[in-house]
Amino acid sequence: MEFLPLLLILILFVVPPMLLMRSQRKRQAEIEAMRASIVPGDRIINVAGFHGTVVANRGEVIDLEIAPGTVVQMESAGIMRKVEPTLADESETPTL
Repeated sequence: MEFLPLLLILILFVVPPMLLMRSQRKRQAEIEAMRASIVPGDRIINVAGFHGTVVANRGEVIDLEIAPGTVVQMESAGIMRKVEPTLADESETPTL
């Protein structure tokens, strides 16, 4: 009879954190996969909000062009997300 309340308390305090840890691990794996897939030419946004184009990816260090002729180095951990090209971006023609 005393076993049932103990089991309920255990389930109440153990199961929710385990489910949260599982979803956190999944999200972390997705972030690592995105960072590993960055190649030169990709547009990214870093955690500070700067938009730029990847010039070189050397593992943990990425060369990022944030303005024409301005290349900075940053840690790959600072990449927040990859900007996917839209149809409007692809159809734009540069003006001379």
